Amino acid sequence: MNDCLIIFKRYFLVLLFVFLLCIFTRKTYATGGKYACTQDIAASVALLNQGADIVSAKGVMSTVSSMTLNSVGDPFLFGVAYIGKLKCKVGFQGNYIDLSGKSLVVGLAKSFNTGLGELTLGPFFERGVGSYAGLKNSDYSGGGLLGHVDFNKSFYGEFSGKTGVSQTDFEFNKIARCDYIILYTSCHIGFGYVFKVSDILKLDTYGKCFFTRKFGKNVHLNNGISFRFPNIDSQRIRVGSRVSFVFSEYTVVYCGAVWDYATTGTTDIKDSVDSFSIFKRGSGGIWEVGASESFKDFYFDLSTQCYVGDQKGVSLMVRVSFDLFSRIERFLGYSIEKFYSEKTKRFSKNFKMSKKDCFDKSLEIIKKLGARVTHKSFDKGYIVAFGFSKGFKNCCLDSTETGVFVTEINSENVTVEACSDNNILGEKFSVKFFEMLVEKV
Repeated sequence: MNDCLIIFKRYFLVLLFVFLLCIFTRKTYATGGKYACTQDIAASVALLNQGADIVSAKGVMSTVSSMTLNSVGDPFLFGVAYIGKLKCKVGFQGNYIDLSGKSLVVGLAKSFNTGLGELTLGPFFERGVGSYAGLKNSDYSGGGLLGHVDFNKSFYGEFSGKTGVSQTDFEFNKIARCDYIILYTSCHIGFGYVFKVSDILKLDTYGKCFFTRKFGKNVHLNNGISFRFPNIDSQRIRVGSRVSFVFSEYTVVYCGAVWDYATTGTTDIKDSVDSFSIFKRGSGGIWEVGASESFKDFYFDLSTQCYVGDQKGVSLMVRVSFDLFSRIERFLGYSIEKFYSEKTKRFSKNFKMSKKDCFDKSLEIIKKLGARVTHKSFDKGYIVAFGFSKGFKNCCLDSTETGVFVTEINSENVTVEACSDNNILGEKFSVKFFEMLVEKV
């Protein structure tokens, strides 16, 4: 009997130990699931912050502003592709998460002359995909508006605002998982000043403020764990400078350094028992080196970034701008219409020569200036050409068009008009063109 009691006690103790171990193990998995889920949320917000950095990147704003070059022209397309792998610090126990991200921004921009300066606005669409620990996935899709204001060719301002949805697929040790979609919003504002050290060297200093919010959500894991996190706000300050070396009118090489500080971004995720903080204040630095190149109406920029501090890792960014609409207009023959309707940017002068001689000389002058004729008609008396950036440096793109109109007064006299959708080019071209028209070509 006593032997039976001893055996029973032993089995009871073993069963109790197994029972307690199961409870402890389940609690460990559940807690780990919550911790892992908070890190997953942290990774998704870090991915959204990367998206905000991409939209506001110096190269992106330079890409947008470079396509205008003091002119108010047609809309143009721009795009940014980003790929990076970073270690991002999160608040829970000061851990780092390995975040791999890919993002794409595509937009349409146009410039306007205002009383304060030249304003460039561009609506855009963004898409980003990221993962951490090689398994957890998060992505976002949204759109917004970015802007760049050039006040006096040295002092400038910039801004952006966007909103969209962020989707996260979370799984922990194959026992806890959930999928959820959350709204997000983000904006930034910045100012900078460009110091012209010499003709080939420029120093750009700037400061920016960022705000990103990922709205709150009730999260339900499939293992029965439920909790709610409130709105997650991330506010950051960024100060930096960039040195640009101008090798030619088409090629620029640059390097820069940025200091980034997250002033807030702390939030608590709560369930019925515990509270978890997923973000902490911190700072870091970014080193950048890159180069840009202009090819007629195509702008290309390639750069790489190195992160230190609360973010560690490297990234690669490619930016392009393309004046697609001018290409389409030239191909379809519609670009001549804007010169017919243009009244305020026309420059005219009378010449003593026949219409044919004037028309032929005009074609030779355009060729001598290194430009290309897209449309011409002797009967209607017009010539449309582009590619004047070599002859008129720092005032236009290769895609900027100029029109010449020859009107016959009589058999020995004509009126010649020159106009462009770029005020500066139109004025400079008309002066040079009229001078060459009376010379022997």
